[in-house]
Amino acid sequence: METEDKIKKRIKSLTKEINSHNDRYYKYNTPSIPDIEYDALFAELKSLEEKYPVWAAKNSPTKSIGSDLTNQFTKFKHQVPVLSLENTYNTSELEEWITKTGMDLEYSLEWKIDGASILLYYTEGKLTTCVTRGTGGIGDVVTENVKTIQSLPQVLKSDLTVTVRGEIFMNFSDFEEFNEEYGGKFANPRNLSAGSIKHKDPNEVAKRPLRIYVYDAYFGNGRKGIHTHEDILGILKKEGFPLAPDTEILTGLNLVSKIDSFKKKKDKMPFPIDGLVIKLNSLEKRESLGETSHSPRWARAFKFDALMMETEIEAIDYAIGRTGKITPRARVTPTLLAGTTVTYATLHNQDYIDQLGAGIGAKVLISKRGEIIPAVEKVIQASKMGVFKLPSKCPVCNTKLVKVDDSVDFFCTNRYCPEREKNTLIFFCSKKQMNIEGLGEKQIELFYNNKWIHNIADLYRLHKRRKELETLDGFGEKSVKIILEGIEKSKEKDFRFTLPSLGLNEIGPKVTEVLIEAGIDSWEKLLLLSKKATAEEELESIHGIGPRTIKALLENAKDKETNKLIKDLISLGVKFTTDEVEKSELQPFIGQSWCVTGSFENFQPRDKAMDLITKHGGRKVSSVSSKTTHLLYGPGAGSKLDKAIELGVLTVTEEEFLKLLKKEKIPF
Repeated sequence: METEDKIKKRIKSLTKEINSHNDRYYKYNTPSIPDIEYDALFAELKSLEEKYPVWAAKNSPTKSIGSDLTNQFTKFKHQVPVLSLENTYNTSELEEWITKTGMDLEYSLEWKIDGASILLYYTEGKLTTCVTRGTGGIGDVVTENVKTIQSLPQVLKSDLTVTVRGEIFMNFSDFEEFNEEYGGKFANPRNLSAGSIKHKDPNEVAKRPLRIYVYDAYFGNGRKGIHTHEDILGILKKEGFPLAPDTEILTGLNLVSKIDSFKKKKDKMPFPIDGLVIKLNSLEKRESLGETSHSPRWARAFKFDALMMETEIEAIDYAIGRTGKITPRARVTPTLLAGTTVTYATLHNQDYIDQLGAGIGAKVLISKRGEIIPAVEKVIQASKMGVFKLPSKCPVCNTKLVKVDDSVDFFCTNRYCPEREKNTLIFFCSKKQMNIEGLGEKQIELFYNNKWIHNIADLYRLHKRRKELETLDGFGEKSVKIILEGIEKSKEKDFRFTLPSLGLNEIGPKVTEVLIEAGIDSWEKLLLLSKKATAEEELESIHGIGPRTIKALLENAKDKETNKLIKDLISLGVKFTTDEVEKSELQPFIGQSWCVTGSFENFQPRDKAMDLITKHGGRKVSSVSSKTTHLLYGPGAGSKLDKAIELGVLTVTEEEFLKLLKKEKIPF
């Protein structure tokens, strides 16, 4: 009786725990355990239910898949079952499945992209409905959000009625650039991608660098002439759908050996990957094998489970960023992980700490999962000191920490918080912003602590303290000269750099470029616009600016402290107008529209290349469209390059551009 009681309790406990993990992963995009541990829990529950079916819960997660349904969207009943894949973590498990299924049969081997699953319904060649996976039977309609993805065809080349399945994701480089623009508030590409397709405002979604790869299709008028998965992929490619690279069709005999080459390539891929998908190529064979209520019998996911290492949390500290966000991180016993020694690992926020049960002294597993820095993944031995709690007040200025909007993070709202002020100065001087040579974190902290600088304007008064600077330990006449010359040189930068370098909410380089292209090419013009009754309406008409950005622009333009700072900077010689590019007699780029993306060796910042194009007759644009004639691209090129290739825009490398300049006798 006691054993039965224990089994009942264990089944009940596992059901509750797995359902909770499903909600965290699918609804809230905040998974708290690695996939391999989730699968172990799932396997245990499945085994117990098979032995004791009478005690299986009606809502057992083994009978369905996790749900991402929310109350915000219209519901849609899927026309095909949307199942999950059964995971395998080692080649022996995979070989066992292949042997059972058919070693001499053909299989497809393709990347398993870590994004958000989506179903695309086309009727007679037109995209009509885009639906999240939901429960597998019912999903949320997110059509307008998904239609903002530029690479997704909304009208097919033929009048097919077809359901296409795909994965929405972000490249690492696109994510990092976007996240930097928003003050580093997003945890990773997968969370941002999943959150974006559930956003309330399609205009905001359009600003996010979402991509999609499709990988399967179900044809409403039958599959006449379609016998294999390879046939399906061929049709999708012909219709203009973007497909993931590297997909191979091979027999079971060669499949396992091929996995090693995919593993070696994984870390060089530009998008997040958490494994491989292996599917039977023959559609007829798939039908004969069928599926369970949870997963198809003809496919498996081979997971690259993140390499995790055990270590101990020695301390937990927290940083206040320039936006006021408090971010906890664990200082761990130095541990070698994936080729580097890790001493710090992120704990994201208080919710994450609570879910893990993390505290000082806890033994933990850390990993790298496509995050910017390593993360604490699991507590394997709890801390005697209990679960760590962030302070209720800012540890620097004692301001009460609060959650802003719908964020899970806490913020210090005091704009004069010393830590916020220091980080704002560091951001302003950084390489991607004003690029002031010699002024790094250590120098800024030292000058701030000496009460020589409090805000950005104080940087331009530092020359008055030259003698004091030269007396500091580690500083001499030469190093002080480099810093002061760097500050003076920064005055050459115009509105394109000065506005986004202030670190104002929602106003980064992209927004600034869009404003300039719309004719709002100075702070004065933005101020004048903000005072007009039609300000919101006029900003709404600018492509690339959504409601949140409009609100932030107007709030910043009306903010007394921001205006005081900019007025002060202007009086000190800092530009808040856009320089006019003088025209040359040579006009080889006349009639051409150029866009630029990526990084360059000879053009730093890359706007130097665009200035050359404008000077010599061309027009610069911030996004790729059918009207764009050329795209100049370098390493790290993101979705703009994909869009240019798709539209047939002429793509130009830096080397090709330099040859063109040389041919036209244009100095650079």
